[in-house]
Amino acid sequence: MEHEDTTTKAQDNSWIVIGLMSGTSLDGLDVARARFDITEDGDWKGELLNFDCFEYPEELWARLRSSMEMSAIDLKLLERDWSKFAAEKVSSFEKADLLSSHGHTVFHKPQEGITVQIGSGAILAAETGLPTVCDLRSLDVAYGGTGAPLIPMVDRHLFSDYDACVNLGGFSNISISTDEETIAWDMGPCNNLLNLLAREVGKDFDKDGAMAKEGLISESLLKELLELEYHDLRPPKSLGMEWFYNELVPILVNNTGFSLENIMCTSVEYIAHTIAKDLPKGKVLFSGGGARNTFLMERLSKLVNCSEIHISKEPMLDAKEAYGFAFLGLQRWLLMDNVLDSVTGASRPSSSGAIWLP
Repeated sequence: MEHEDTTTKAQDNSWIVIGLMSGTSLDGLDVARARFDITEDGDWKGELLNFDCFEYPEELWARLRSSMEMSAIDLKLLERDWSKFAAEKVSSFEKADLLSSHGHTVFHKPQEGITVQIGSGAILAAETGLPTVCDLRSLDVAYGGTGAPLIPMVDRHLFSDYDACVNLGGFSNISISTDEETIAWDMGPCNNLLNLLAREVGKDFDKDGAMAKEGLISESLLKELLELEYHDLRPPKSLGMEWFYNELVPILVNNTGFSLENIMCTSVEYIAHTIAKDLPKGKVLFSGGGARNTFLMERLSKLVNCSEIHISKEPMLDAKEAYGFAFLGLQRWLLMDNVLDSVTGASRPSSSGAIWLP
């Protein structure tokens, strides 16, 4: 079978792309189908056409949660099963020109030169029949970058009406763009922390922050969390689950004398403080599941003075990262840079991602 030459830029100016995102908070598999158009002046326009979030079957969810402790063979088997699950969901959508998959992060230690997102491009391409872009972080890490965050390139091109964009997912991250450059970084934990605490009482998450709202702030615990070394580092910087379990969770374990509600309330305050201190003046767009936590957003509003908080409308509120990875995959397909060295600290910008043809 012959395929088009992907080493030269396409001459089309409109593409339909499906993007996949599986976050560390394990809310489910986000699938976004979008149209992207480029003008004669080189400006990008995007439109979200369809979106859905598919909950993982319980057995697959449990394996994803324990993926950091798996043997090599078990991890490959998990990758196979995740990829087949994702391909099945993609096939339920209308046609597209390209599939772009972030995959699911297992390890992210850019300081040691590694980042691992499972998700087989070969299986996705074979089972969907779509050219597939995956492994979007590794090249940047190879160039000495943090490999994250990547969505700031999307914010620069498609959300430039805002002075900053914040995503409240498993971790919170921010991107700030000026005419000269874009900078971005992970600010701290978000849903990963709150969901971990909610599971203590058998809940997947604390809806609207209702449990946290019943508690009181522990000033000593809040102080200890805010003194974590990561928060004093200057960008570029990014977080992985290794940091979460090795640095943050032990603090919670050593503070078992507080009620769960008080720990949750303190955690919300901690998250709000880490976000508030990094917000610039002007309009700030919030997206991600954490923006649904009304108690968190109330506490954040109390801590900021010069920032206008705007929350993304449905369905972009939940779809923004999958939509963003669709765009990043398209840029890779067109041989355009899709990772900014000003964000990651890499030695150069890059067009990152592996391409698999069906």
